[in-house]
Amino acid sequence: MMACVRVAVRVRSLNKREKDLSSKVIIRMEENKTSILNVKDILMNISEEKTKSFIYDFSYDSSNAKNPNFATQDKVFTDPGRDVLEAAFEGYNACIFAYGQTGSGKSYTMMGTADDV
Repeated sequence: MMACVRVAVRVRSLNKREKDLSSKVIIRMEENKTSILNVKDILMNISEEKTKSFIYDFSYDSSNAKNPNFATQDKVFTDPGRDVLEAAFEGYNACIFAYGQTGSGKSYTMMGTADDV
């Protein structure tokens, strides 16, 4: 039986505007741990010791396709999505709730693109 509530977080790649502004990805993901780095420390090349870390059921890093831990659409679907879908087909109530600011990747995470099929 699956848990009542599971939380997954995903970081998207930088968009064109963010790249043009030379923005930096300040999120680090390692297994189910997500850390937010202090921007001032990054700019000053200070160690990453001053981070805020959070533990989730799933942490997906989709910020850089060259990263060996890159999370594809298939990976995101397989981990939490497949169980939710199977529970729904078995007659259980099931919901995936995508939350985040405009442009943060909710629609892409839920629907992907034709290239992801």
